[in-house]
Amino acid sequence: MVNDTKHIVEQLRRPDLSVLGNSIRSLSPSQWQAHMLFSGAPDTELKRLTGAFPATFRQDKTTHPLFVLAAHGSGNLVCPCSSQGHPRQQRFIRKSCRLEMTAQATDKDSFLIERYVFTLPLDAQLCGNLTFRGRVPPACLVDERTTG
Repeated sequence: MVNDTKHIVEQLRRPDLSVLGNSIRSLSPSQWQAHMLFSGAPDTELKRLTGAFPATFRQDKTTHPLFVLAAHGSGNLVCPCSSQGHPRQQRFIRKSCRLEMTAQATDKDSFLIERYVFTLPLDAQLCGNLTFRGRVPPACLVDERTTG
């Protein structure tokens, strides 16, 4: 019975957004799903929420993308992304990845900065600044990290 209820709640939370395609620009945090990608997270907010994010504060680059690691009922587990990174040390979203739901393509490799993971509350003001890009297919999430 508990599993049935959990499944129903999950289905309500995960409508088929692909029917809207590129018309989706913003998305309520309660509708977020794992592996969704958003752009436009202000560096100053990322620094405030993580306590240590090394915001660039450059005039021409004041935001970073956000990647949803997991969606939860109380908030979404997210991490910032950056075009700067190391493939052997970080997972990354491959350049030219065709994102699900929107068919947009990524313009560069985007490294997940998982040392700055945080839970974004469902009512966070930050969400109003974000633009939905699409959901990253598993084949585009590259992990070349080495152990040891």
